[in-house]
Amino acid sequence: MQCLLPAEGEVFWLTGNAIKKAHTLLGQECDALVFDAHSGFDVNAFAAVSGTLRGGGTLFLLIPPLDAWAAFPDPDYRRFIPYPYQPEDVQGRFLQRLVRLLDGKEGECHSPLQRPSLVGANGVRPLQCKQSIAIQTIVHSISPVVLTADRGRGKSAALGMAASQLMAAGKKVLLTSPSRATVATVFKHAENPPPFFAPDDLLQTLPQGDVLLVDEAAAIPVPLLLKMLEHYPCCVFSTTLHGYEGSGRGFALRFQKELEARVAGWQAVRLHTPIRWAENDPLECFINRALLLDADVEAGVCNTPLHPFYRQLNRDELAHNEPLLRQLFGLLITAHYQTRPSDLRQMLDAPDISIHILEQQGVILAVALLSREGGFDAELTAAIHAGTRRPHGHPIPQTLTFHAKIPGAATLICERVMRIAVHPDWQNHGLGAHLLEHLLGFATHSGADYMGVSYAMTPPLLRFWERAGFVLARVGFRKDTASGSRSVVQVKALSAAAALLFKGL
Repeated sequence: MQCLLPAEGEVFWLTGNAIKKAHTLLGQECDALVFDAHSGFDVNAFAAVSGTLRGGGTLFLLIPPLDAWAAFPDPDYRRFIPYPYQPEDVQGRFLQRLVRLLDGKEGECHSPLQRPSLVGANGVRPLQCKQSIAIQTIVHSISPVVLTADRGRGKSAALGMAASQLMAAGKKVLLTSPSRATVATVFKHAENPPPFFAPDDLLQTLPQGDVLLVDEAAAIPVPLLLKMLEHYPCCVFSTTLHGYEGSGRGFALRFQKELEARVAGWQAVRLHTPIRWAENDPLECFINRALLLDADVEAGVCNTPLHPFYRQLNRDELAHNEPLLRQLFGLLITAHYQTRPSDLRQMLDAPDISIHILEQQGVILAVALLSREGGFDAELTAAIHAGTRRPHGHPIPQTLTFHAKIPGAATLICERVMRIAVHPDWQNHGLGAHLLEHLLGFATHSGADYMGVSYAMTPPLLRFWERAGFVLARVGFRKDTASGSRSVVQVKALSAAAALLFKGL
């Protein structure tokens, strides 16, 4: 292995516990990246650090023999498999698909995937014209700016350089992002780095500022972004469209629609040209395809009235149907602000998950993911109630039994709604409620005692679930730092035993 690495330059090794610290490398660059998947193929970390490679750099992915990798009991499975399953119980659909994609590289999987270099002959990376335009737009704008780009296009660097110019002009600049680690590149390119605030801290303290820079805005819930806009009219909302966070497309659809309704004259800037590597980079294209980072929603069906067809998807078939998988995951990305590559892996591999869709003319109009939970014996349920056991992967029965103090809730079988999403072109047409009716029918016929859901509470969501007959079982005491809202748990009884258990709610 050592003989394949460059004699000069920066090499990042990610193996064992170092993989858990992959986020600390964001904003840095390397000439070679070694990712050891034997200790667990953390797909979020893999997607994130792949963007640290410079043009001409090489990615080394260390894996078991390719024909045996899909059957490998990956330690990373412990992230999402529920009790009492073990890594050996996972079928490995995600890895089977990844192996097929690697085989499709016509032998490239047996040699390093390299990035073409974009560095000039003098060793200096040129400032792109569009990047200069973005900086000047930020510096001179008196209205909100939305800056979007794929990874490696110089977005965060532009924010840093713009911050320097603004502060040199006497402006007080504030910086926020989902985590401090994600703004390392902003600090690197700012001569005088602006003060950083976590989103929840920013909105609680509301420090004085002339310009607010919001990096990786897609990973922050839209309601929080709108609150920032209310207090800081001159905001720059910057985000990665196709990144490891996997949420940029949803941001573009949902937030910009809200911005259009609230502010006239806001400006949009898009950076297209890669800075760290050349266009049509083979590694970037492969990772986007393998992890569906660039998945998008299909255009809506134009025919009216709607006649959606319901069906439950077979996950073995789904893993082999690339167009359907891309469409489905693209819809999930659009609907949720924290969809990541690990969600793709969990959706394909986690035991006891079922996938349900409404479709018309080949277009998925709505999708829902269910997870079967609970069904524990009396001894384990008593231990959960006492707080001495917390079996992994059963959040609703566990919350009801321990936090809500509903004895016996974990002995019953729950179908938890993990995700439910409606195509953005067909929202407010009753499709969510229509799909939920099918979900309740599926849960009843498959022997579930009740259906549960947990989410960050907003009035529209609360009304949706209440209209479907769900009742509040628990409201969180603290506001979630990611969503800015309290989490709630709602349930709907499907059996006589559950109806008796939830009678007092």
